Amino acid sequence: MSNHEVVLISANPRSGSRSRTSLVVELKQSIEAVGYVCEIYTDLQQMAGRARALAEEGLLRTVVSAGGDGTASMVASLIPTEIPLTLFPTGSENLLANYYSIAADVKKCVKSIQKLQTKNIDVMLVNGKLSLLMASVGFDAEVVRRVHLSRKSHVSRWTYWCAILNTLVRYRWPDLKIVIRGENEQKIEETYGSWVFVFNIPRYAAGLNIIPDAKEDDEFLDIGIFDRGGLLHGLSCYWAVARGTHHQMKQWRRFRCKSIEIDFVAEKPTQSSCQTDGDWGCEMPVTIQITDRKLRLVL
Repeated sequence: MSNHEVVLISANPRSGSRSRTSLVVELKQSIEAVGYVCEIYTDLQQMAGRARALAEEGLLRTVVSAGGDGTASMVASLIPTEIPLTLFPTGSENLLANYYSIAADVKKCVKSIQKLQTKNIDVMLVNGKLSLLMASVGFDAEVVRRVHLSRKSHVSRWTYWCAILNTLVRYRWPDLKIVIRGENEQKIEETYGSWVFVFNIPRYAAGLNIIPDAKEDDEFLDIGIFDRGGLLHGLSCYWAVARGTHHQMKQWRRFRCKSIEIDFVAEKPTQSSCQTDGDWGCEMPVTIQITDRKLRLVL
């Protein structure tokens, strides 16, 4: 280990249901105690500029994402491809970290940085924006959009439950046109639905297993589509997912592909949302594709 190697911490101060600033400071001090230089950034663009400069000098060991899943995807999109990403999960769900059994444990995080054992995982692009976990279009994406628009600081599960109840009353379940493509942009199928899930890593909020056999390193997207819309059908779909029986429903379909295009069948409604990794991602239409890039994730 070089005494000049640098570890950058990109900290999201709004992540999670409460502030974890003191824990991030403790992590910095512990990293410095084992001989690395450590710097904390809350501004993503400043972190990205510093990461590029250090990488060019060969001095950057890893970048630590201190936040939730959305923070991890954003940090991964801004750092050089060859630089490993370390997770220090302080978000509300931390699906990616939980999938790899990574906790917000200072001692374990420091040991991981010292060992730097990594795994290459796929990444996908959602309208050109990097995403690590999943994306969806439909009822849940509208819930995420409402939370995003009303968010001023930390959010709790109660925040989401309020948004769910509000969306149940107002959501109109628009029909979606879906184009699924394979290798070399070849069209596999053109179909329709009301709720679309796209997975790179098989994790979803609240412990729901929608496509549990999705693989994070197979260079394919795993797609799930519910055909019908409406409040009662939406509730029955949720109940089936919670019980793990949705794959037996006639309205449920599965695909594996390289890219997917989703748009509204009719004129654009007021609810026009795609959520990625638990954050509001973009308006419709949306194109989601797997990329040739691999992320080096520290385990």
